[in-house]
Amino acid sequence: MLRRTAPAVLVTLLCALALFATTTATWIHADVPTSLQSVTVDVPGADAAPAVTALGLVAAVAAVASALGGRVLRTIVGAVVALAGVGAMLAVLAVTGDPRAAAQPTVGAQTGVINDGGDYALTGWPWAAVTAAVLLALCGVWLAVVARHARRRNAQRYDRAAVAGSVGTAAMTAAMHPRGGEASAGETQAAEHVDDIDAWDALTRGEDPTQTD
Repeated sequence: MLRRTAPAVLVTLLCALALFATTTATWIHADVPTSLQSVTVDVPGADAAPAVTALGLVAAVAAVASALGGRVLRTIVGAVVALAGVGAMLAVLAVTGDPRAAAQPTVGAQTGVINDGGDYALTGWPWAAVTAAVLLALCGVWLAVVARHARRRNAQRYDRAAVAGSVGTAAMTAAMHPRGGEASAGETQAAEHVDDIDAWDALTRGEDPTQTD
């Protein structure tokens, strides 16, 4: 099963790492006026959207865990990864919708000035993060589908093995009985049950059931 799920696990891990990597780059260039001069502050994705960093790490750890677990764990991991991808996408879109609000904490910490002025320009990295988040959500669905498909195939294999075992038992029973004196497995079990009852009745009467007339 690991061989069948390895591509899904590997792609999931790569997408999670790609999402995490985008948060190390600059997402927002902030040009903020101060009392002396304008100051340019580069805001990385980890500061603009810290939730994206956390979700990328969660998805990466989940992908590694899915490679070590069974079918049930892979199904759970698939759901976790899909939710992480959706959550990361929403967090990035919140930054693109209001870059000023996302950059204000970092700008205030570096300049000591928080005002409504200034120019806040997005780089291309937030859109790269959106792409990685969408791919990560799709990978989560892929993991869940692969785990479910593998579970179905295993169940079918077990059913075929059970049928083959039943056929083999029936063939062996038929070979052990000569033609004209064939007996089914149910008949054999019924006869043995009657013999057990007769032996118990003999013991109850104080007789030795092993003695024959």
